[in-house]
Amino acid sequence: MAYENISKEGNFYQSVTGDYGFRVLDAAESSVAGESFRAIQALEGSSVTTTTTVGDALSAVTLAEGSIVYGRFDSVTCNTGKVIAYKGA
Repeated sequence: MAYENISKEGNFYQSVTGDYGFRVLDAAESSVAGESFRAIQALEGSSVTTTTTVGDALSAVTLAEGSIVYGRFDSVTCNTGKVIAYKGA
């Protein structure tokens, strides 16, 4: 999976603040295949699972309402609760 160039600070902030769009995922929903994500924010207490080709994936990690996790995620699954996943390019 290719990722946008975030070597400039502005490009990173552009991706994690929704400039490339986002997906709102409810309990038991997963992201669309082929999309990548830069940040996940819990809209309510949630459990998420992710996949990634760099670093560690999250496996049923509990997020408190309002918390944000930054990274390079190839997929996001909301196990419980509700999250917003900010798309990379």
